[in-house]
Amino acid sequence: MAYLFPVRPAVVSVSGLILTGLICLAHPPVAVGADPVQHSLFAGSLIQPDDKDGDILRRFEVQLFSANQSHFFHVMDDTRHGCPWPDSFGRTGPTIGLESVQPHLVYDYNDHAYLIALPPLVVALPENIEPEATWEQAEWHMTAIEQSSLNSIPAWIVEARERRGRQQTLTVDAANGITLRAEADVFMGQGDQFKLTLARSSRVPLEPATSDKLAALQNELVTLQTTLKRRPDAHLSELSARQIADVAAVSDRLKSLAAGTPLEVLVRHIKLDLDQQQKRLTSIANRATKLLNSEPPPFALSLLDGGKLESETLKGRTVILHFWDYRDTPLSEPYGQTGYLEYLFNQKKHMNVTVVGVSTNPDLQSRENFSRGRRSARKLAEFMNLSYPVGHDDGTLLTAFGDPRETRGQLPLWIVLTADGKVAHYHAGYYEIDAAQGLKELETVLADLLKAK
Repeated sequence: MAYLFPVRPAVVSVSGLILTGLICLAHPPVAVGADPVQHSLFAGSLIQPDDKDGDILRRFEVQLFSANQSHFFHVMDDTRHGCPWPDSFGRTGPTIGLESVQPHLVYDYNDHAYLIALPPLVVALPENIEPEATWEQAEWHMTAIEQSSLNSIPAWIVEARERRGRQQTLTVDAANGITLRAEADVFMGQGDQFKLTLARSSRVPLEPATSDKLAALQNELVTLQTTLKRRPDAHLSELSARQIADVAAVSDRLKSLAAGTPLEVLVRHIKLDLDQQQKRLTSIANRATKLLNSEPPPFALSLLDGGKLESETLKGRTVILHFWDYRDTPLSEPYGQTGYLEYLFNQKKHMNVTVVGVSTNPDLQSRENFSRGRRSARKLAEFMNLSYPVGHDDGTLLTAFGDPRETRGQLPLWIVLTADGKVAHYHAGYYEIDAAQGLKELETVLADLLKAK
């Protein structure tokens, strides 16, 4: 995962990753019965410059709902490859901290998932503003350039810079601070430069009844977002079983509140995604049921240090097989979970528990790219100080257990084998991390197995 500029906390260390929470406490609920909501719609583009007008890589829209100095956004990014719905909405504005989800895109460039923060939708213009006035907003240093107008709306041209050199040019409504137009520099890859543009296309007041429904809906959505506890660097749409249950519990209420409002499109997307995620969960559960208490076929792995690991040598031990790509670049989640897995390995190995990492990096199955794949896995193992063995085969072992990606799931895949070599646990995707207990669900599985010995 790579950040262009913070859209959540600017923290990327494994130990320092902060889960989003307390949003509702930090940003009080919008009062139902408040002033009518002003609905602004923005159109934007992510552009790769060329000799002409540039190549548009992504088009998107943003909704902004403003009332009583409170602002709520919804980013309508690419539904398949863009910002997942749980991270596409939230409170925004000059007083909202970076610990909250803020408007951003998700764009994949050269196998890296980039979180691209949008320019501020609302700017806190100083009182008695004059040209060359300066102030700070979030991590941006703002400078008023000159008075202007856009579509007969009095405005200020504002330049924004941050300490790493990125800059934005904003045209801001002089009356309310809402951005009318913006252009921002974006860098991805090895310093490749792109341009992001944003322009307000409409602004209309909503009917009082619609405003009341929206206020209640926004409160429900922010509460749900807090309950989900998504990672600060989340860029995939996959939800855990607990998160899916949390969404299902409020789905009907969201649908009722959203009916006839501009956020109905968001709630329809939530319901569609919920249906797909429930099907994925059912498919994984069915696969797990078939595998439980079965014996996998014998296997042999080529280890990163050049040795071999054969399944026969694991007999008599409780084994955790962890299927993941084990690449050092792009260094994206769930790489941090290997750190928790290493900790678990060191805590449990005296109980005859072992961990085996199985790299699914396609490079390791290619004669031309084999050296690159092994080098990448070694770098990751060194970076994470992994002492458990990591190996690979030709993909046969993953196929035998069932690749979750074939049923809309995601790696990693976690398999726990009993001491007599039978499958005791099958889990596809991330584990939710408990700050105090790490891989709590996996710890519970192991505890039950060891207790039953």
